[in-house]
Amino acid sequence: MIAQKCTPNQRNKNNLNDNHLIRATSAHLSLGEYQNVFLTEKEYKRLKADFAGLDSLIEHLSAYIQSTGKKYADHAATLRIWAKRQKTERKSIPGIPDYTFKEGESL
Repeated sequence: MIAQKCTPNQRNKNNLNDNHLIRATSAHLSLGEYQNVFLTEKEYKRLKADFAGLDSLIEHLSAYIQSTGKKYADHAATLRIWAKRQKTERKSIPGIPDYTFKEGESL
């Protein structure tokens, strides 16, 4: 039996094909009003656990993509950035001070 060695270019093509097959087999959920936000079930569950109001952000991203025609490489990363930005904006808004406390604490 003769062992055939692949050329570097052939190995790269094989790796690209393998990566494409792996990516194609992971099921993406189509979310948002326009069904243009794509997340895997694992990504959706993780984001849902990390951020409250995720569904609102998904709707916002869906409308934004539809209206502007922008393309994002990773919707999960985009939603994570938007959620963190939204959280810091809420903290920076001046208003009534937060006087909440835990049981056992004194002011």
